[in-house]
Amino acid sequence: MLAKVFSCAVLGLDGVLIEVEVDVGTGQPGVVLVGLPDAAVQESRERVRAAIRNSGGRFPHGKVTVNLAPADLKKAGPTYDLPIAIGILIAGNQLLADLADALIVGELSLDGIVRHTPGIISMVSLAAEKGLRRAFVPEVDAKEAALIRGVEVYPIRTLADLVNHLTGDVPIVPLADGGAAAPHEGVWTATDFSEVRGQAHVKRGMEVAAAGAHNLVMFET
Repeated sequence: MLAKVFSCAVLGLDGVLIEVEVDVGTGQPGVVLVGLPDAAVQESRERVRAAIRNSGGRFPHGKVTVNLAPADLKKAGPTYDLPIAIGILIAGNQLLADLADALIVGELSLDGIVRHTPGIISMVSLAAEKGLRRAFVPEVDAKEAALIRGVEVYPIRTLADLVNHLTGDVPIVPLADGGAAAPHEGVWTATDFSEVRGQAHVKRGMEVAAAGAHNLVMFET
């Protein structure tokens, strides 16, 4: 059976929609990953296998083929663990879910906990731009993701939590639209770059620093 799930890659400050295609069929048992995956993506085979097993699921006994499209774009990092796991469960007839309007991102630990994914703002912004209505993101990144309006952001703590939500057994409440930081929680919603005139180089430097989690020193000369 074939399953398709949407995920995202980040190039610089921009997101690129990635279609995770998973096919489970007969043949020699194993997992084949195609679509220019780097070493971290290749290693997702073992993370996903252990996470599914330790979350109460069954890893398919046949041949599992995972394609990350578009095939000509290099895929980097463990961002695709969670969508690959969900794709395998759907393709293996262990989960029935319609995810045509959903973005899924997140690294998996061996016990199924969903870990931080860098570039979450770019990813959820792309989801909104492409008309996707839902985004399933790591719980630790959910408040930041909810800054983007127009997308329902679901905080996912574990693979089992997402499966239980998709089956309807234990629904997850999405964060309020744009509600990652209420006014009393900080200054996230008080000011943004649209209110700053000029200073193009300064704003660009701050965007790059924020995207890469780098330190930044500013001084007047």
